[in-house]
Amino acid sequence: MTDINWPEAFAYYSARLADMWPGKVAVGTALSSLCLLLGMDEVLFYVLLATLTGEMLTRIAVHCKRNKSLCRGLQHGLARYICYGLFLLMAVAVQMAFQRAVGVGLPIVDIFMAYLILTDCASVIGHLYVLGIPVPGILKTLVVGGRRRIEHAVREAVHDDEVGTQHRERP
Repeated sequence: MTDINWPEAFAYYSARLADMWPGKVAVGTALSSLCLLLGMDEVLFYVLLATLTGEMLTRIAVHCKRNKSLCRGLQHGLARYICYGLFLLMAVAVQMAFQRAVGVGLPIVDIFMAYLILTDCASVIGHLYVLGIPVPGILKTLVVGGRRRIEHAVREAVHDDEVGTQHRERP
């Protein structure tokens, strides 16, 4: 076994990163512009992509542990990416329609992304548990509690909107 030549390795990987930099900047700029155009918080969007990818990787690991088909794990993960994209587009449409109809901007897309993030975090925790990795109780509590708070906030917002609509309809 030979020792790693650290200066040479550092120079090599720095050069590779520099070669890929323009493409990464272009993709990042395109995603940030899309988020701005659609009225989404870009940090939440990136966190959503990270949790979705983490969920897919842990799902694949569970499939490997259970000796199930790896293609099935990939199929479920890719289907989630597509569905999340469609759900986000629907949330954008609802947010824009609500803003045009009422004249008030609500962060519908951001709330929905937070809900998807917490759902994926709960799924990752479940997969880690199946894999035999100890998950701290506080982490379980934070994910479940965060999901409940978002669901409660959505219920209140919808209920307040329904109550406001009922008051406006009455002469």
